[in-house]
Formats: sequence, C-alpha cells, structure tokens
Amino acid sequence: MRLVKYVKDGSERVGDLNPDGTVTPLPWASLDELYATGDVLKAVRGVVRTGEVPVQPDRILAPVTSTSKVIGTGGNYADHAAEAASRLQVREPVFMPFLTASVIGQDAAIRIPTEDTFTDYEVELSVVIGKVAHRLTEANAMDYVAGYTIVNDVSARDVMERELLQVMLSKSPDTFVPVGPAIVTVDEVPDPYSLEISTRLNGEIRQHSNTGNMMVRIPRILEMITTYITLNPGDIVTTGTPGGVGFFRDPQESMQPGDTIEAVVESIGVLSNPVEAGWT
Repeated sequence: MRLVKYVKDGSERVGDLNPDGTVTPLPWASLDELYATGDVLKAVRGVVRTGEVPVQPDRILAPVTSTSKVIGTGGNYADHAAEAASRLQVREPVFMPFLTASVIGQDAAIRIPTEDTFTDYEVELSVVIGKVAHRLTEANAMDYVAGYTIVNDVSARDVMERELLQVMLSKSPDTFVPVGPAIVTVDEVPDPYSLEISTRLNGEIRQHSNTGNMMVRIPRILEMITTYITLNPGDIVTTGTPGGVGFFRDPQESMQPGDTIEAVVESIGVLSNPVEAGWT
C-alpha cells in the first residue's frame, strides 16, 4: 500500500495512492487516527476493501501529523562523507531533529530565506515508524518499521560553513524539509538496500547512487536513536544522503528561484518541489 494524506473538496483524508495518480479512500479520517491504532502495519493489513471509488486528489500533503518527529541522519554514505571531509569529519552517523513547521509535501514550494542563502538538496530514503519503539536492537528494529518515504534534507550551506553547530538555522528554515509523496509499506520494498537513489535539478541528474552504499543500515540507526529517544507511530527517520550535493560540486551549484528539484528513490516515488524566493 502507498499511504497518502490528501485534500479533496477542502477536507483532509487518508488514502492509497494508485499508479494513475488517483487515490482510493481508506477508513481513517486522518493519519492521527491511523497512528492511534498503535500498530500502523497491522491496521493497514486489516483493511477490507468495500468498493471505494478512487478520487482525483486536489493536493497531496506531507504524510505527517502535528506530533510526528522527523529526525535526520548525516554522514552515512561514504562518498558524501568523503566530499565533505575537508570541512567536516564524521566518525559515526549524526542525528538532528527537524522543526515541524519546516515540513512540506509534494509540489509545495521550497522558499529560500535570503538572497545569499546557499540552498542545497539532499535526497534521503526514510523509514516511518509503525509502533512505539524504545531501546530497539538490530535484531528487532525492522519489526517497528511500517514503511518508507522520501525526505529532501534541504540545507543552508552558507550557515553550516559559517558556524558548524548552527544546525537549526541550516536545516530547519521554513519549507526546508519536503517529505513524501507517500508512505510505501514495507511489504512493497523487500530489499531497502538495492534501490537507486538520485536528485534531478530541472530534470538533470545531480546525485545518483544506490541505498546499498549506506555505511550504517536501518536497524543500527534505529538502535542508536531509540537508546536515547522513544519513537512513536508516524515518526520518520532519514538514512543519510549520497555524494553529489551542490555545495561540493565544481563549480558549486545552489538551487535558485524558478528551479524544480526532484528527490527520487526507486520503488518509493518522486518527491518534487518548486523553488521560490522567500525574501519577496
């Protein structure tokens, strides 16, 4: 199933995204209601189809709620760690929270805050937690994953360059965390380490790798996080980005107003967002 939060005739609903872009309504009035079941995957697998008619959504929203945590993972692809090594030495994956107000969905605009903000892209395969997770182990961590989605970890590189610890202002400006378009349940992705992953800037490939190149895999990431932090249904954890980001290209390349950035993960989908000037 490909779970989406969508708008139809002014109301938010939850549905199953079809290949033609239509959505088949599901029995929950909201993602909050689905997450409140306590076991997302069990609830989804228990859905009985009763002839719901697919609808054309007016808009696809980010598949999160107001209480969903989105946690970023940095330094988890060797080629990205290598390209950044002159500025940042990472010995293990590092984690960072994103502000809820930074999250946007499919086709919503990334707004560059100032004219001199070096606005960069980072495609990331991300996992969606399906039930309360605390002190997981590598052996049981995947039992708590309901599905996968895409996060574009947009970054203000000039802020990072100026002050490495200024994480909030570099990672969580308004609109800097596109998520979506759907949550693809785990049964549709038998091997999350064999997926092509890329970004396309105005249709041209910028990042291109395979999720098999992540250095620390999902169970260990979740073990590390849940040793300290409880994850709840609907929380999202990214798994890092591969090399090829704009800041480390030669010449450097930042996103500009009028651009379109697409974060692409095989079997998960395409997360597309226009870029606008946020200072006007």
